[in-house]
Amino acid sequence: MAGLFASMAVKWAIDKLSSLLTPVRQTPVASSSSSSSSSQGLDDLRMLERTMRRIHATLMDAEEHWNIREESATLRLRELKELAYGAEDVVEEYEYEVNRCRLEAADRCASNCSKRKRHEAVEWH
Repeated sequence: MAGLFASMAVKWAIDKLSSLLTPVRQTPVASSSSSSSSSQGLDDLRMLERTMRRIHATLMDAEEHWNIREESATLRLRELKELAYGAEDVVEEYEYEVNRCRLEAADRCASNCSKRKRHEAVEWH
């Protein structure tokens, strides 16, 4: 039963990470030093997504086929569950950062728009 919860956590994290990476995959990356570190971060997240898919498949197999009474199988399953929950935490942190950056960008845009309107109003008078 605990494997089922870990499997569900991994599935949630995979879906969330995929949805966060989809817009990034469709956006061309500019060539600069900050974009190269950003590109490395995205590569790391894509690798995490692939690893999580493998963990999910293994957990699903474990639920169906493994003899959980064997100590080594229990240990492997426990380690995979810990990895699954750690990956879920990483995805949640990434989601938080994506949303924070979007809000900051929206605030900058709103600030620039209001400055431009004030400037136009001053020039008009």
